[in-house]
Amino acid sequence: MKLGWLTLLALTACGGDPHNALETQVGRTRIGDQPDQWIEMRNVMGQWERVGLIFGYAAEDGDHTQCTKAIAGLKAGNPERDFRCSPAN
Repeated sequence: MKLGWLTLLALTACGGDPHNALETQVGRTRIGDQPDQWIEMRNVMGQWERVGLIFGYAAEDGDHTQCTKAIAGLKAGNPERDFRCSPAN
């Protein structure tokens, strides 16, 4: 985790786009046995935006299960919003 943030900070300091840098890094680097999961939210234009990342959970209670649980919590506070999980790598 620390290395990832250091990479992101270094790219930001060099003028790179931190959003694209994070997506590229996550796309190349799986943490654990299962694909990491993006939490995506549908914006007012109807497009899906990446708003969170779930990674590193043990196989028996994997990243997708935890992503689904996180979305349940997000929906409780924002019932009008649509959320979904999508594989990050």
